[in-house]
Amino acid sequence: MRLSRFFINCELQPGQSLQLPPPLVNYIANVLRLKQGDSIHLFNGHPYHGIYGEFSAQLLEAGKRKVLVQLGQFLARDIESPLKIHLLQGISRSERMDFTIQKSVELGCSQITPVFTERSSSRKLKAKQLEKKQQHWQSVADSACEQSGRTRRVLIQPAIKPYETEQFSADLQLLLIPDADQSLSYLHRQADQDIKSVNIFIGPEGGLSPGEIKYACSQGYQGVRLGPRILRTETAGLTALSVVQLLWGDLS
Repeated sequence: MRLSRFFINCELQPGQSLQLPPPLVNYIANVLRLKQGDSIHLFNGHPYHGIYGEFSAQLLEAGKRKVLVQLGQFLARDIESPLKIHLLQGISRSERMDFTIQKSVELGCSQITPVFTERSSSRKLKAKQLEKKQQHWQSVADSACEQSGRTRRVLIQPAIKPYETEQFSADLQLLLIPDADQSLSYLHRQADQDIKSVNIFIGPEGGLSPGEIKYACSQGYQGVRLGPRILRTETAGLTALSVVQLLWGDLS
């Protein structure tokens, strides 16, 4: 039987007794209804003595308001893709953005940066609203790490504007455009190249503006289309991510 896994943002050591934070207490005690003596796994996204993994843990106390655990042994576990994939996602509507983040983490994306484009519906968010969005997106990513078995935390970077994408570079930089001259099939002809990192830049609903496309191309992004059909923003990024994982990552 597969044990439940939880991300916790603190230092972890074998033999340590630890009181879990309220969100985990609610989920463990009130949703999963785990009891005293039950086992779980905990990870914090950081290496332990240079090795990534997770800790076994046993519930010493499991009340509705307090869950106390004792950590057991460290279990080495690292299932990261050899390909470093950075998704630069034009900010889409809340449920679509959540879906994109969740599935990108499951597919092995190593970093996600939200981008405020001209056509992003939330480009006028105030600082406090943006901070809450950032925390929510990170929570979605952490939950996806828990579900998919990953032990490295996937960080959601602070939202940027399109011209700030120049701070990120990769061996291959893809710009998803429905009417691009080249399709993803051209990647097959490059599959023997030594590609270790990929940036995937995609716009929100409505796509990127002509000016944003022109700027991205000036920064080394290659425009590609995803076949003859127009895909939603949450579908397009995941499709491209799957293809590059198949060619250079760990889906082969």
